[in-house]
Amino acid sequence: MRTEHSVEIARPPEEVFEFISDPRNDPRWCEKVLSCEQVTGDGPAVGARYRSVHRPTRIKPKAELVCEIVAFDPPSAMASRQEDEDGVFDVTYEVAPIPEGTRFTQRSEIEWKLPRPLQLVANRMVPRHIEGQMKALKGLLEPLISAAGLISR
Repeated sequence: MRTEHSVEIARPPEEVFEFISDPRNDPRWCEKVLSCEQVTGDGPAVGARYRSVHRPTRIKPKAELVCEIVAFDPPSAMASRQEDEDGVFDVTYEVAPIPEGTRFTQRSEIEWKLPRPLQLVANRMVPRHIEGQMKALKGLLEPLISAAGLISR
């Protein structure tokens, strides 16, 4: 499965990239992520690894998701490979300047480990989940006068 979603955020691209490139900020804009800790590396960079606890659906128990940054090109792009019991997720974030601030784009390639009937359900749920993330990110970042104190580093 492949998905792509974008949102325009009225903040400078460098601020948006600094925030989204650190998976430790994920619980602040992705309601499914309950916590995230870095287990390898010092801040976001190629090879940095993170362990998240997330709850992808209300009917499943909490699960661990492992994330590794596989490409890092500040302030414009990063890619990660994430894996949990349900699948492998290759996720790319792109940050581009626009006159109003920043266009943030998330592309995800998903290789499900789920049985086929559950894949069909997941393929419908994931785009809605990512759209919700985009709205949450915009709502979190736009009201800020300054990014000071927002970023977990």
